[in-house]
Amino acid sequence: MEIPLTTFLDYVLKSGSPKMTCVKKIKSQLSEPYDPVFDYYKRFREAVQEMHRNKINKTELSKLIGPLPGSKTENYKVMIAGYKKFLGNKSISCFNPPREKWTHGKLEIAINPELGLEWNNKQYVIKLYLKAEPITKDRMGSILALMHTTLAIDSYEYALLDMRTSKLHLFDTNMLTLISLIEGEAQSLEFILNKL
Repeated sequence: MEIPLTTFLDYVLKSGSPKMTCVKKIKSQLSEPYDPVFDYYKRFREAVQEMHRNKINKTELSKLIGPLPGSKTENYKVMIAGYKKFLGNKSISCFNPPREKWTHGKLEIAINPELGLEWNNKQYVIKLYLKAEPITKDRMGSILALMHTTLAIDSYEYALLDMRTSKLHLFDTNMLTLISLIEGEAQSLEFILNKL
């Protein structure tokens, strides 16, 4: 059972009846194939990747994204500004970030960082946080702990970039204490999914 990281963490970090709502959403997602029409942030992610891959100036990011429906315009504008601020005057090169699946029982969680960027002689493997709601410490720690554990290449700096604040959060070993919690939640999720 392959579950998106964001959806899985929604389950892990909720309690009570909202947890069951998450399970029902996951069950529904498992029966439907991925449809890019419903991927709200797809154009942003792809434009940022294209910009780095083709060494295009950050001033062209809006053009790479192209025209947007009115419902996305404001959100995308905030993310574009946030990403440009993060880039600042850094001299950046890019590489293909590693991708793996974290598995527990029959669950598979894709660990797909969007960017591999190098500056100041350090290689950063970066997951983009694109949601408008502020990221919690537990969500950030869980993402970074899963990236570090699953991708397991010590030479990389694992990072989560909050697009709204332009803040780059780095992995720290204290986050690994969350792995036991994540494993326990994965076990309970699989159990509940099998009961539905």
